Amino acid sequence: MPMFVALVFGIFNYGWAIYCGNEVRYAVQRASRLLIVEPDTSLEDLRAAVAERLNGAEIEDVDLAMTTETFGASTHVARITWTYAYTIQTPFLDDAVLNFDSSLLAPLRE
Repeated sequence: MPMFVALVFGIFNYGWAIYCGNEVRYAVQRASRLLIVEPDTSLEDLRAAVAERLNGAEIEDVDLAMTTETFGASTHVARITWTYAYTIQTPFLDDAVLNFDSSLLAPLRE
């Protein structure tokens, strides 16, 4: 019975971790659209926009970074990089950490 309970909790926790990782990815994608409308958006404003869209994941567990890049003579974009670490706690087993990360480019108006 203890192994069955650990298996059920483990499956649930891994599923929840994947859900939270996808939720963070979606929230960052949606919040990055703010940069298209308002190119002067600060990292704090972007972080607040991401936090508004999170339900399961905690914004404290999300690391955001934003840099600007130039391609060619006049194409400016913002690169938004994010990481999210979810700790899976399963009875009778050691904790496991799933790391999610990605980056995206948002075009900036001149």
